Amino acid sequence: MGKIIGIVPAAIMGDMTKSSMSDYYKVGNNYAKRVTEAGCVPIALAPVDYWLSEEALDLCDGFIVQGGDEFYAYHFQVIHHAITHGKRYLGICLGEQLIYVYHELKRRVEARGYEGDLIKAICAYLEEQGPSFSVQEKIPDHRSGAMARGGEDAAKHDVNIVPGTLLHRVIGRDTMRLASFHYLHTPPTQTLVPINAWSAKGDGVVEGTEYGDNILGVQGHPEVDDLLPELFVFLAKD
Repeated sequence: MGKIIGIVPAAIMGDMTKSSMSDYYKVGNNYAKRVTEAGCVPIALAPVDYWLSEEALDLCDGFIVQGGDEFYAYHFQVIHHAITHGKRYLGICLGEQLIYVYHELKRRVEARGYEGDLIKAICAYLEEQGPSFSVQEKIPDHRSGAMARGGEDAAKHDVNIVPGTLLHRVIGRDTMRLASFHYLHTPPTQTLVPINAWSAKGDGVVEGTEYGDNILGVQGHPEVDDLLPELFVFLAKD
């Protein structure tokens, strides 16, 4: 059997204008397809009120964190588990930004001191800051609407891969094309995690980050088609 890859969902939860039956998590079919094509076994992770059990995390050999609108406790649980247990992690869009966001929030809570669980401390910090708080940066005039089915190529642009990075070793070339419709990115001036890709448009947009040899992230959406299999095969390797 191939490696078990936990697909980390987006959340549509807590809308008080809707019934409690409207609370659910969302896993994209394309993520599961790409993981399967890479020879792995995809499973959907199901948090309970935004938290995953340690048993669920232990079950997975690696993780793919899909795109979404917000970070929740389970996002920080997953990347923390991957880092501390040496498991492979592929972050896409929100999942890529999570690599920097986790390290920045970890730095902040450690700087002011905390007791107990790191992830609970990070979540408490976010709650204190309020719903409009973000450590990412907005991209002026960037495409933000989802691409139409069949229009993936129109949403793609070239990305320059930084030589010597994990991403460069995985892809094996200096450029790639990624579908892109994000409006936030990792701050280009941050120094907590290595930047592995930049927009070829020359607009200074960060298109990927990574950490060590097992945490890899790209800002665009390679799951929309089967043209970047290397990114998903990365999850299949020891």
